[in-house]
This record gives sequence, C-alpha cells and structure tokens, in this order.
Amino acid sequence: MSIKWKFILCGLFLYLSTGFILLQLLEVNKWYFVIGEFLLLISIILFVVLYHQLVKPIDTIRLAINLLKEKDFSTRLSPVHQKEIDQLIEVYNKMAEQLHHERVEHEEKNLFLGLLIDASTSAILVLDGENKIRKLNPAAFKLFNLKEDTVLPISFSHLSHPWFSKLSELKVGESIAIRIDGIRQFKASCSSFMDKGFTRPFILIEEMTCELIRAERQSYERVIRMMSHEVNNSVGAVNSVLQSVQSLSTQFDENMREDITNAITVSMDRNKSLTQFMANFADVVKLPQPEIKQIDLSVVISKTLHLFKTEFANRHIILERDLKRCLIKADTVQMEQMMMNIIKNSMEAIVAEGTISVQILNKPLSLSIIDTGQGFSDEIIEKLFTPFFSTKKTGQGIGLTLVREILLNHGFNFKLHRIENNRTEFLIELE
Repeated sequence: MSIKWKFILCGLFLYLSTGFILLQLLEVNKWYFVIGEFLLLISIILFVVLYHQLVKPIDTIRLAINLLKEKDFSTRLSPVHQKEIDQLIEVYNKMAEQLHHERVEHEEKNLFLGLLIDASTSAILVLDGENKIRKLNPAAFKLFNLKEDTVLPISFSHLSHPWFSKLSELKVGESIAIRIDGIRQFKASCSSFMDKGFTRPFILIEEMTCELIRAERQSYERVIRMMSHEVNNSVGAVNSVLQSVQSLSTQFDENMREDITNAITVSMDRNKSLTQFMANFADVVKLPQPEIKQIDLSVVISKTLHLFKTEFANRHIILERDLKRCLIKADTVQMEQMMMNIIKNSMEAIVAEGTISVQILNKPLSLSIIDTGQGFSDEIIEKLFTPFFSTKKTGQGIGLTLVREILLNHGFNFKLHRIENNRTEFLIELE
C-alpha cells in the first residue's frame, strides 16, 4: 500500500473515532459537542491542506522515477514551494540536464563514427565473443564480395582464400600483411573497444597496393639505372680492348691465333648478352606513359595471336578464342606488348599439348586468358608480380613485371588465379 493511501486511511480512522466520541458528548453537554464539531471541522481543513502538501511531493518523486525508468532526461520538474523538496528537485533537474547533454553528445559521436565507418575505404569487421563477424562496413562487403543482405553473424569460413586462413588466426594487437591475386596487398590489424561493458575485437583492413608499388618502383628504378650505367661503361671499355686485341691477331703465332680469336669472339658475344640483359631491365624503367586513344582490343589480340600460330602448332596447343568488338581507351603498342608476355607465359606453362582460351567478356567488360598448363601454387601466385621474381631457371622476371606496369598505368584491375580443373586464368577488368 502506498504512503498516500496509508495517510488517508489513518485520517479517516482518527476522524471517525473523534466523531463517535463527540456523539457521546451530545448527550452530556451540547455545547461541548458544538465546540468539538467546530474543532473537528478545522482539523479536517488542516488535514486536507497537509494532505496536498505531502501528496504533491510524492507525485513529483513518482514522476521523477518514471522519467528515469523511461530514460527521459529532457523533462524538468517544477518546484513545489517546499524547501527540502525543492532542493531535491533542483538536484534532479541538474542531473537530468547533465545526462541529457551526455546522451546527445554520445549519440552525435556514434552518428559521426557510424558515418565515418560507412564512408571509410578501409574494410572494418567487428567480431563477437565467439570470434564470428558481427558487423561489416560497406567497404568490407565489397572487398569480400558479400551481398548486402547477408545474415550476420557469419564465421570466417564464409570468406574466400586467403582471407579465411589469415584473419581467423589474427589476435588482438597483431598486424599481418596479406597479398591477394599476386598484386593487391593489404595490412590487417586487430584491436578492441568496449561495448556495453564487454570487450569487442575488430579488424581493420587497409589496402597498401599503391603505396608499396610506388616504393618498389622507386627502389628498383634507382638500382637498375645505377647497374645499367656501370655495366654499359664496363662493357664498352672491355669491348674496346677486345677489338684492339682482335685487330692485332695477325701478329700472333699461327698455333695460338685461332684460340685467341675464338676467345675474343666468345667474350664479345658474352658482353653483347650482358648488354641485352641490362636493356631488358631498362625497358621496365623506361616504360613511357601510355598514349591513350580509342582502339578495338579484339583487333590487337588477333594480331598478337597470329604471331604465335607456328609456335602453337609446334607445341600442339589448341587456341580457343571468343573475340567480339571491344572499344577501349588504351595504348595500342603497350596492349600488344602486354598480350605478347601473357600468351608467352601461358604457352611456356603448357610446354606441349594443351589449350589456351582467350575471351572478351561483358558485364563487367573484361579480358580472360585461360591455359591448361602446370599452374602455380597459391604461394607462388602471391609472388608472381613481385618485380623480377621468376619460377624459370633462366628467367629474369621481367615479363609479368612489365605486364603489371602497363596495366597499372592504364588503370585496369587484374588478377592471376587458379580456377576449376587445375586451370590458370589471367583476368583483366577493362572498366
């Protein structure tokens, strides 16, 4: 029972008891009865006044309790003109104002943080206590090729290789580098934040491809220029000496003349090979910016494939093509150079007897080159576009490096990956 009703019942009991006693006085002395009734009336009036003075603060306190329960901190209580209660109301109003201010500030921060996360180009994954992905931002949905209506939470097994194996083992405070399709490079960092008293881990994935490629390019350009300068100077001096010695070969003893002449010829050929070796590296450094104009890619591809016709026949390689008119903005010479290197790699991967398929695809517009060669492991694919990395014993690693530079200069996304039936696909997005 509330205090309000206890107060009313207590008053009723007292006045009923007093009324009964006054009835008894009526038989003794009617004047005592009249005086008693008058005093009873005054006490009732005082009781009502006192009741309102007590009940109004109680109602105010009840309203404050309800407002706190509903977490309504925007409503203020009015004074009841009672010193003690008004002091309590003043404290409550200050507390409500502070809580309202903190709530607004917190909501504004959360709104700003939410907008910032959604607009971020870095992928963000929020995990739950079972190490499942509880929340993703739009960049993460795009990176992992997930549909926006994907039901969360999901486990890391829903992600493709190598995301699944790399991210599932990442611990709070750790950072790792991840290479995708042999070209795109990412930095994944795991940290945590407090959410409703619980520690929530999250993973931030930043793409570092452009920065790392720029740093790589600056490094190897400097080294190649220095090596070319030193090698060319040295080879030039050595060739000059060899040519001088060769001009004096008639003065040598006939028994030694042939051996010396052969040795000079071998040395000059070796110098020529060394010069060509450095020239191949210099081609990557000296690659000019593309002269962009509208071209029909199918024509460029057809011309390039025609150059390999004899080689395909000798190696018993079947060529499958599905080329339709494809107008793009690109450099014709560099597109031919790119196709030459890709087809050459596919042909060398097959060695003998196999199939190379070249297709121009729509939605999105892309070029697909598939071969049935020996293929590569995931570890090798991650390194294939590393400058001057090669799986061949005598390879220089220049072909794919040149392909990478040409495609990056054109702004075309690309990837080299394995597909079904142990085939390898080089896919170039032309949009």
